[in-house]
Amino acid sequence: MLTQRFLQLNLLGAEWVNWTLVFLSIIGFAITIDRLILYGRTRERFSALQPALQDALRRQDLAAARALVGSDTLVRNVLRAGLDAVGRGERDPKAVEEEMLASLAAERSRYDARVAWLTTIANIAPLVGLLGTIIGVVGAFYGLGQAGTTQSAGNPQVMSSIAEALASTAFGIFVAVPGVVAYNLLKAHMGVRLREAEALMREVLANLGRLEAEDGQ
Repeated sequence: MLTQRFLQLNLLGAEWVNWTLVFLSIIGFAITIDRLILYGRTRERFSALQPALQDALRRQDLAAARALVGSDTLVRNVLRAGLDAVGRGERDPKAVEEEMLASLAAERSRYDARVAWLTTIANIAPLVGLLGTIIGVVGAFYGLGQAGTTQSAGNPQVMSSIAEALASTAFGIFVAVPGVVAYNLLKAHMGVRLREAEALMREVLANLGRLEAEDGQ
């Protein structure tokens, strides 16, 4: 009884599987565009920021250093947390570092939001396509059984089920590949920003004594 019901479900065809893949592809595309907009809007311009910040710190100019990190980017938000702590009178390097690490964790959460969905879609899309393939193959064999051996060759229903099966497999791969590419590129870009933030965090901590000396003058 259960097998017959499952067979009846399979005979409905793989159209709904293909629409599921379309839905997954739309979600993946929307997430990718959303992340690209965020990354583009918060460009770091690290090559200009690094020497300017180094110069401000070595001149013991906390106000100038703070002005350099006023905009909304991952690196600048992290550095601003540390410089604001110094401006409030914090003199413990460990405490300043903890302020920046806390901001870094918040920024990572903001930039990584929904990115994991891309790898999830990339992983399940081929499986969904495989489900469509199985449904198509089941339909093809059912058609063979209904037509009989004398009429099976060239039977349109059989050929249609096989074509549908192959199309679902191809569509699943087509949906998965962009998801993998987008996920890897976004994570690689995020890794660059994290390394840039770490480099300038160390720069701030290395010059903390100079900023303290300025405060004491």
